[in-house]
Amino acid sequence: MKIAIIGGGIAGLTTGLALAKLGMDSIIYEKAETLNEIGAGIWLQPNAMKVLQWLGIANKIRQHGCTLNNMEITYPNLVPVKKIAEETVEDDSLRTVAIHRGVLQKILHEALRENTKLVLDKSFNSLAAAGEDLQLNFNNYQATYDLLIGADGIHSRVRSHVVTESELRNSGQYCWRGIAHYTLPQPLQNMGKEAWGKGIRFGFSALSNDSVYWFAVANYKPSLENYKPTELANLFQSFHPVVNELIRNTTAIHTTTLQDLKRLPHWQNGKNICLIGDAAHATSPNMGQGAGQGIEDAYYLSNQLNQQKPLDEALKQFESQRRKKVDYVVNTSWQLGKMAHNPLTQSILKGMMKLTPQSTIKKQMAKLYAVDRL
Repeated sequence: MKIAIIGGGIAGLTTGLALAKLGMDSIIYEKAETLNEIGAGIWLQPNAMKVLQWLGIANKIRQHGCTLNNMEITYPNLVPVKKIAEETVEDDSLRTVAIHRGVLQKILHEALRENTKLVLDKSFNSLAAAGEDLQLNFNNYQATYDLLIGADGIHSRVRSHVVTESELRNSGQYCWRGIAHYTLPQPLQNMGKEAWGKGIRFGFSALSNDSVYWFAVANYKPSLENYKPTELANLFQSFHPVVNELIRNTTAIHTTTLQDLKRLPHWQNGKNICLIGDAAHATSPNMGQGAGQGIEDAYYLSNQLNQQKPLDEALKQFESQRRKKVDYVVNTSWQLGKMAHNPLTQSILKGMMKLTPQSTIKKQMAKLYAVDRL
């Protein structure tokens, strides 16, 4: 079977690796001319690390990232709302790893085998039927495939060939992300922190001994788009001093309005096209599961395709396997973001956190981190 993957990001590259592990060839098409170390940091939670361990690259990712022994929601002064036991946020001895998004992409790229090709500078334009196959049209290039996997992100072009309409939801929140050249104080090393203030949040973790990934979120207003680093620091002046230090020691800050993708009626066309990752179910980042769910997609889709079923049945079974968990992540993340930025509902959330037993939190995390047969 000839398989084309559109999109050389985390979901696309992981899918290529997963298919190769199970003996299937694929070609990944990426519109960028080069794979640069762009973006900021990313948190790979235990569910993602299980798949990456199955692919044989978990140790390399840990070597180039920072293992987080705990993850906590805190007050602005970084005092946790509820102290979380370390074993609560691990699964099968796996813990969250913080890593630069570009470094992760490079590791995935380098792990590609000979039977998985990555073709750069190929922007997908359209497709047409070629008998039972699909003719893919790129800039100055055409190719025919049996299966098309759309891993081309929240603004997917492949998506229009699966559903007639799709809608992005605007959260009403603005986000800044950066990597600071800074060494965290010892108590904050190997920790993931997210501090909640009044209508604002600030999260961070180390990526290495001298670099820290951070993100800041505020209720949107037009003036935020023109904020300079000094103004951003002033917005968080009531937070722990380390927050100001992180902003001050950052040279490049990436900004965006937080969005997700409204639930699609289906991710596949019932025949030979399938969406994965953000192309199918882009989520707001409030649970840190966006990339993780794309990585899980790669595992489940490749295993369905490996079962020698008719192609249309394999794609439908893949979606059936994934829907419940993905819907839970997308909806919970959306609600969490909304509630965290409203003073009343934030207080309710904090109260619920304080009252929830560690055993219940561990069960919730185990459900989130579960990957069938891994």
